[in-house]
Amino acid sequence: MIRLTDLDEEHLKEISHAFAESFLSQTGSLSMTANMYEAEIYFDICLKEYARAGVLYALSEKEEGYIVFHRKNKGIRWYRDLYMTWQYMMRLTPSTMQRMILARNGWQSYEVTHANDPDYLDVELVCVRKEYQGQGLLRKMLKEPFAEADAAGIPCILDTDAEHKAMRYEHVGMRIERHAVLSSGLHLYTMIYGGRNK
Repeated sequence: MIRLTDLDEEHLKEISHAFAESFLSQTGSLSMTANMYEAEIYFDICLKEYARAGVLYALSEKEEGYIVFHRKNKGIRWYRDLYMTWQYMMRLTPSTMQRMILARNGWQSYEVTHANDPDYLDVELVCVRKEYQGQGLLRKMLKEPFAEADAAGIPCILDTDAEHKAMRYEHVGMRIERHAVLSSGLHLYTMIYGGRNK
């Protein structure tokens, strides 16, 4: 794993495009609510902050995939989270913001449901570049977060927004902790590795 920090605008744009392309090619909340241009803006905003916080990683020098992970409360500071929200509001249209909010209406993320847990490993985003998909890289990308979770004796947790994604995470060793079908028709899953009932 290679930590990505201090990204120049061109590199950030390239990574944002890879995320947007990957997420829009699959059924999920982003494909329900945004086009390529909007998705690239969304990822440009959050990936810049993840890089600044030192929690954005590439699988290797070839950058076949990317992952954002950190220990609970060790990611983006609350004021940078507010800044990200402000950036979304400034750079995305009100209708896009409304669609994004409504698509997930009724879902409580694992940050809420695990708020009382003393610690866990938080996987925010995972992306395998389109040209590298189907090569088993998801397992390689999760190897380091899983190992860190095992070493600390804590769970590794993420949310995903489609059944086929949940199945992929199950295939690499996670289990479904929670599943809900929202009024938007979106399926949301909390996936967990380790912890209780490992």
